[in-house]
Amino acid sequence: MKRTLVAIGTVILVITPISWILLHEPQSDQADASIPYVTRDDDTYITASNEPVVHTSDTPSPSTPTPPATPTKPTRTPSATPTPGDDPTRTPSTHPTTVPTNGPGDQASTPPVEPTRGGDSHSTTPTPVPSKTTTQPPADDGSMTADEQQLFSLIDDARVQNGCAPLARDSNLTGNARNEAVDRADTGDVSSTEQSKASAGGEDMSAQAAFDRLKSRSSSTLLNCGLRELGVGRDTAKYQTCFLLFCSNHTRVAWVADFQ
Repeated sequence: MKRTLVAIGTVILVITPISWILLHEPQSDQADASIPYVTRDDDTYITASNEPVVHTSDTPSPSTPTPPATPTKPTRTPSATPTPGDDPTRTPSTHPTTVPTNGPGDQASTPPVEPTRGGDSHSTTPTPVPSKTTTQPPADDGSMTADEQQLFSLIDDARVQNGCAPLARDSNLTGNARNEAVDRADTGDVSSTEQSKASAGGEDMSAQAAFDRLKSRSSSTLLNCGLRELGVGRDTAKYQTCFLLFCSNHTRVAWVADFQ
């Protein structure tokens, strides 16, 4: 549509002056050559001419229309947004990149490595701080001898069979029971029953014999499920018996079971 309008305008501009000239041309078949006439060469100067007027035909010659002006191709204005087919402008980056580009001459760059001074390098990795481990104290073994441990096991098994929880060993209770066993072995007062303590003794009394004596005389203390810790003490003492002129040596053994 735009081209059509431009062509029509061009034709009008060309035909208008031609039509004006034709309308103002002399009507006589032959002009007087002696009469000068004025011709207009341009818009500024007017000169007189003595040349005879040439006879022209009344029919105006067809004029060749000037071809319409070819519209010029609009100049592409570069924009910030790249168009398809155009290479986008690369903006230089201040940070190194390790990703290779597809453009010619582009090479993958690696971050520069700063040289370290000899003897002055520092590690950026933080030193791991060892975590504090809570050390549980070792379980109290009761510090009992093998004989004392045997009586402890006999009493504990009997309590478990009676529905009580297993007993815990206690070194302090063992020390108290052992001190009391020393006194009872020396004095011979080896049998006693208290709410949390029981004792037994006799000549060369074993752990099994002591358990049987305690169970028969102090079962209320041995089988009390409210008592949860136990220490067993054992000690011996030499003594002598004499009949007339004959004397014999004996060993008295005292056992003490101290509960808590």
